[in-house]
Amino acid sequence: MKRVEELVPKDKFDFSGIEELHMLSDEEIEPVLPFLLEWMKDMNWPVAKEMPKLLSKHQQLLVPCIIKALQPEQFECDWKNFIIWDLLLKLDRQYLVMIKSCLERIIEKPTQGELLEETNIAAKEFLQENGW
Repeated sequence: MKRVEELVPKDKFDFSGIEELHMLSDEEIEPVLPFLLEWMKDMNWPVAKEMPKLLSKHQQLLVPCIIKALQPEQFECDWKNFIIWDLLLKLDRQYLVMIKSCLERIIEKPTQGELLEETNIAAKEFLQENGW
């Protein structure tokens, strides 16, 4: 079996390690979770479409990565929108509770980029649709 780092996609068409990544335990995949989450920066990339299903298998470990991605200093707000609509929908409520304050911050104190990309609207709609 390849080292876990070798399984991370090398380009937007690289599906070579996806099947093996799906078989990894939390402990095995943990070092590469942030790199896998980054593949969701553009959901038009073919390999990006595999990430929500793969990442949602490791929810507890993924929460800190998501929280980091949703911070104000993260300027890629289209990525935040993809996280909200393509990944958070797959998370169990117990993990969403841990992310809720990040979404509330985006609604209450959005950055200029979050306003431009309407991330504040996405966060509000997501929370409303989930009964918060």
